[in-house]
Parts: sequence; C-alpha cells; structure tokens
Amino acid sequence: MKLRCLCILLSGALAVSGTGCAKGQPPKAQEEPSSRLETGQGSAESPALAERLGVPKSVEGEFQSESGISRVTVNANVVVPEVNQADIVEALPRAFTPEEVSSVASRYQDDVGWYYVQGNSVPYGGGQPSLAYSANGIDMYSLWIHNIPFPAAFSPDTDRIQEIKSRLTAEQAESYVFSSLNVNYGLSRETGKIGFTPELEYIRSNERVDGDMLLPLTDGKAADCTISLEEAISLASAEVHALAPDYQVSAYGQTPVLELGSKRQDYILRYTRHLKGIPVNDSYGGEGTASNDGHVSGLGVITVVVQDSGVCLLQYHNPYDVGDTVQENVELLPFQDIWDIFSSLSLLSIQRLEIDKDLQKNDLEVYEIRFGYMTVLQADGSYQYTPVWDFYGRRYLAGTGAYGHAHEFQPIEGCSELTINAIDGTVINRDLGY
Repeated sequence: MKLRCLCILLSGALAVSGTGCAKGQPPKAQEEPSSRLETGQGSAESPALAERLGVPKSVEGEFQSESGISRVTVNANVVVPEVNQADIVEALPRAFTPEEVSSVASRYQDDVGWYYVQGNSVPYGGGQPSLAYSANGIDMYSLWIHNIPFPAAFSPDTDRIQEIKSRLTAEQAESYVFSSLNVNYGLSRETGKIGFTPELEYIRSNERVDGDMLLPLTDGKAADCTISLEEAISLASAEVHALAPDYQVSAYGQTPVLELGSKRQDYILRYTRHLKGIPVNDSYGGEGTASNDGHVSGLGVITVVVQDSGVCLLQYHNPYDVGDTVQENVELLPFQDIWDIFSSLSLLSIQRLEIDKDLQKNDLEVYEIRFGYMTVLQADGSYQYTPVWDFYGRRYLAGTGAYGHAHEFQPIEGCSELTINAIDGTVINRDLGY
C-alpha cells in the first residue's frame, strides 16, 4: 500500500499549506505564473451554470518555485454538470440500518448459506451488528459472516478453497465461491452519533481482491477482463442501486497489480450520491479521515470491483441521509475568481516539501477541474452538501534518501489536490471536513 501512503502524505502536506487562506487575500506565489484560460461559451455539457459562472472548456497554466524543484502544471478540462443552479442541503451521517444489513445479507446468500466467522460455525439467522468492544468512549459494532459451514480459514486462497470444497456436498462444491460480508461502525457512547467510519464490505471471489486504488484503463478496458467498460458499469450499477438508488458512477479505472495484493487488473468503479444532477465529488482516500480531533464523517462512496464473472467486491463507506434544503440557488463565485485563488495557492500547497533537502523533483499535474458537492462540517457539528470546485492532479516526486524510489510509483488517479468552496472561495481541508 505504498501508493496509498504516498497519496495521504501529499494530501496532508497540501492541507497544512492551504488551511486558513481567506477569500480575496490569497498569498502570492514566488514567481509570476504563466497561465491561460481557453475561453468559450461554457462547456457544451452544461450551458446554463457554465455560462452564468463564465466557465471555460479547459484551463492551462504553469507555476514554478524559485528553486525550480516545485512545479504545478495545468492542462485540464473543466467539468460542470448540466444544471441551472446549486443548493445547500443537509447531509445526515448515520450507521447502516437493520433493513440495509438484512437486504444485503439476503441478496448475496448462496446455497451454502451464511455462518458467523467468529462463532464456531454458528449459522447466521438474520442478526444485526452487535457490540464488539468499547474504547475511548466509542462503542464498536460488528457483523462478520461468510459461507463456510465449519471451522476454517476465511481468506480466499487456492489451498484453503480446495479444503473447503472437500468438505461440502458435491453439488455445493461445484459452484462454490468464497463469500464474506463484514459490517462495522462505531457510536459515541455519550451522544449516540457516529464515532467511527461505517463500512460495509461484501467479497465474492476465490482470489485476493483489492479495491483501494484506481489506475487508468488499458486501451479502454481492464487488462484481465473480456467484458467492456459499459458491461462492467451495468453489472456494478445493478448492485449499487439496490443499496443506494441515487448513487451514480463518479470514477472508473482498473485495479493495479500489487506485490502483496491481487495479481489481476479488473474494473474498479466508484459511486457517489447525485443531488438534482450534481454529483458529490469523489476524492481518492476521502472515505477515511486523518483528523486527530475526533471523528469526521468522510466521503459517502461505494466502490465496486468487477470481473468477467460479475461483481467480486462491494465496499460502502459513510452512508448519509439527505435532509432539508438549507438554501436554494446559492450565489456562486465566477470561475475566474476560483482560478485566481488556485493560481495563488497551488504552488504553496506543495512547496512545503522542499524543506527536505533530499527532494529534487516535486511536480503536480492538474488534469481535471470539477464542480460538485462536498459534505462540509459546520461549526455546530452538522454537515451540509456544499458546492465546491475540486482540482484533480497527479503527483511526481524524485530525489535521494526517502525520495530515492518515489519516481517508480505510478501516480494514483482521482486525488483532489485542492478543494475550493464555490460560494466564498475558502480552501477546504478534506481531512478536517471544512
């Protein structure tokens, strides 16, 4: 998981440098940037909002530090949904409901049936997550079941799968595929509110499956699949919509080959909620937080891995309910103001890494700018779906010491390197949630 750790490190560096910058008073970059907006009549996909905000079809720019080590280059399409307005809407984080857990368990039960992982192969009879342990004022709830009707290892492994099949009936063994369902969440003992990230994970595969990273497709397809991207989306969407009908695809690609993980490259798709045509913007790693100030509800995202045989992994993080509309048709800043803020902050957001004398190359390439929603934490502890602009980029590092092998890592897709509030222009720290 070196790639994931690298992305989290970079995100943390960005967050520290960007936090607290006020609208209209952004710090200046060390050198005057060279940039260009490719102007037009707004994006063809969304003339109403794009024209109103003066959104260009694409943006180009380059910003470089005096040392020459840090550089930000922008060659990005600007994506705006086809809508006329954006609102502010209540976002209500919650745990998984008993109905959701029962529905998923019933949907994915096979002929072998479900059995508790920790329970001496006791059959699962439709129970809900129960209290597993308590720590630091948080009660942790868990349900973990799999389709092994006797004490056995639960990890998908060729030898173990064969051992399991040898103890099943011939009919069961013929079609047996290892499956497991794991549901976890934590509740504050004092308030009853979410205190630890709710996560639901369903696995169906006789091989190791990883859903942590997303890389570009190979010639429009996942390298180890014969089905098309459209077929993969159709299979994944059927499962996602059974859980969350208003979730749509927000990102797609293929899984990487990892030294300690899967050796296959399958389709991986990420789904987020869409509110009246506006997506909740995805950001790699956003389903978890790095805050030390208590739990912060992360990105509500469903991740699906699809092979030729169908869905083999489904992960659901941070379910939310949609509350009341706080404000309709909010006033949004012109895109030129957003671009000016980015131009002033983008270099500073990565330049702090230059404090390390081993760093010799510190590049950020921005390839897409997207308008959408983010669940933003409010002063009273509530959350609101708030319009934002996300700048998606790829990081490239090189140097000596700790950076000696950084150039070998393939950049991860889908990292929002800077998030700007579309209403007031403030920079949002995604780890802190505001």
